[in-house]
Amino acid sequence: MCHYQTLFHDDSIGYVVRCTECEKLQIGYGNLMVTYSQEDFDSFRWWLKKIKEEQHPAQNPTLRCIVIPTPCDGMKLLLSMQELSDFYNMLEQADTELQSLELIRLFTNEK
Repeated sequence: MCHYQTLFHDDSIGYVVRCTECEKLQIGYGNLMVTYSQEDFDSFRWWLKKIKEEQHPAQNPTLRCIVIPTPCDGMKLLLSMQELSDFYNMLEQADTELQSLELIRLFTNEK
């Protein structure tokens, strides 16, 4: 049974939690919920960063025109620039928390 550790939570944006048993990361954003391994989470963050960097700065920030592919055939995310920024920042803050927890674990000799 999963026991979750909160890495990021904001009622207006979403959440990222990690199971302390299986180490999977669960992301909740809008009406989307997805579970990733650490490696897939890192790949997804990298992919979002690349897509974010490719967007034109003069683009309407509220127009949903950014398509994010998913591993599921026929399923894509459709986000505005503001939503993409919020989503990406949420994942980055969660990753920073993960890194902090790993550093703490090194100093406390926990496995």
